[in-house]
Amino acid sequence: MTIKDIGHAANVNSAMIYYHYKDKLALFNAAINSTINEAFRHFAEHCDNEKHDNAVSAINEWFNVHVTLHKRLRNVIKISLDCSGPEFAEARGSIKRFYNHENEILRKFIRDGIRTGIFRDVEPATTATMISAFLDGVLARSLILKDFDMLKTVEEFKRTLWQHLGYEAAHRKSARVARSDLANRKSA
Repeated sequence: MTIKDIGHAANVNSAMIYYHYKDKLALFNAAINSTINEAFRHFAEHCDNEKHDNAVSAINEWFNVHVTLHKRLRNVIKISLDCSGPEFAEARGSIKRFYNHENEILRKFIRDGIRTGIFRDVEPATTATMISAFLDGVLARSLILKDFDMLKTVEEFKRTLWQHLGYEAAHRKSARVARSDLANRKSA
């Protein structure tokens, strides 16, 4: 694919692409950074612990953001798998920055849940990585299988996660996000 092809597909004069980007790799890196920064903005807007009643509410919103941004985030997954050569060092750095930031946010939620007594004592870094790896798998599967029910799978994983964290069933009902609300986010 050439810059001219990209310009045509984006309905932009290819000269403008050359003006802003040195080459296709620079455009590629900018696209990766744009997607990651959009995710960070959504995380900051929706997943700040201060905006939620408790860690469960914050983690629920974390899943909601991933459902909302699933099309963009699964492209990051797909691209991550293709970025093995030395020319992709900048993209790999951006992707690592995404995972580090994600893990930091999730660890904070989990530590908060432990501190407030709604979660049992677990290793926050390991549990955060488990959540992240699950979401990667969901996003990858949604690319592979068009009939994959992402919402049902996410809801089932949350039930498993709450059990792992020792979050009581009585509390779960009050914190549950309606499936229809998630469906509305997915279609957005």
